[in-house]
Amino acid sequence: MRRSYQYVALFNTINNFAVNPQNPFAAGGWNRTHYPTGLMNASVRALPRPNNDTLYVLSLLDLRKEPVIIHYPAFGSKYVSLETTAFDHYCEIPLAASKGDFKKPTSILYYSARTEGYSGEPVEGVDRVMEMSGDFAITFLRVMPEANDLEKFKANMAAVNAVKLQTLSEFQGKPAKAPDPLAMPAYSNDQNVFASNFQEAMQFVFNHTTFDPEKYEMDREALAALKAVGVEPGRCSIKATPPRSMASGSPRWQRRLRQNRTQPGTTHRKPRHSSSGCSCPRAKSTLIPW
Repeated sequence: MRRSYQYVALFNTINNFAVNPQNPFAAGGWNRTHYPTGLMNASVRALPRPNNDTLYVLSLLDLRKEPVIIHYPAFGSKYVSLETTAFDHYCEIPLAASKGDFKKPTSILYYSARTEGYSGEPVEGVDRVMEMSGDFAITFLRVMPEANDLEKFKANMAAVNAVKLQTLSEFQGKPAKAPDPLAMPAYSNDQNVFASNFQEAMQFVFNHTTFDPEKYEMDREALAALKAVGVEPGRCSIKATPPRSMASGSPRWQRRLRQNRTQPGTTHRKPRHSSSGCSCPRAKSTLIPW
C-alpha cells in the first residue's frame, strides 16, 4: 500500500473528473475541458478544500492516439498557475504568473512516451511541447479573477472560457483520430479499489505510466513492490478477483461493502471486466525515461 497509494488515488481522481456524471466539475469525457461558471462556496464537495476566490479549469487528456494541444489566453490577474499530473501523482507547474507567464497567449502540446506516431518533435504554431508521465492526465488551470474589480472579473471570466483544447490532427485542420477502445477498470473510492480490484487497476495504471527507476527512487521502489504481487509494466490486464478473505460471501467482505455504502459521498461499483481482455499499450515500451 505504501508504494501504490498515490497511483490508486489519482486513478480514482482522474477518472472521477473525466467521466463521473455526478461530479459537477467533470469534463464529460476524455480530451475535454470543464469550464467554471463562477466562484465556488463552502457547499462544494467535488474538490477538496477549494479556494472561494479561484476559478478552476480542468482538462482531462487521453494521449494514447495522438497529442493534445491546449491554448491558454493571456490573463489580467496576478495569480494564475497551471498544474499537470498523471496517475503517478508527480506534479509539475509548467506555467505560472509568478514566473512571468500568461502575459500573452501560450499553447502547450501534451504527449506521452506511448503516444502513437509522435516523439516530441516541435510543431509549428505551438509554443511548448511537454511530455507527460502517463497516457491519461489532468491539467488544472487556477485563476484568481480579482472578483472585487467587476471589469477585471468579467475579463478574466472571458479569458477562462477562451481556453481551447484540440488534438494535433484538429490543430492541423484534420478530423481527430478515433481513440482506441478503452477497457478502463472500475474506479470508485480508494478503499473500494484496494478491496475489490486493486491488481486490475494497478496493472492498467502501470501499462499507461512512464517509469525511470535509474533516476527516481520512488519509481524503483514502486516497480519492485508491485512486481511482488504480479503487476509489471507491459503485462496484459489482470482480472479483478477479491482476495480469499474478501470473497463475496464472507462476513468480512460484506461488512466492508456495508461500510463503504454508508459513508457519505462514496459509492461501490462492481469491477468492470475488459471484453477485449488486454489493456497493454501497443506502441512503445513502458520503461522509457522522461
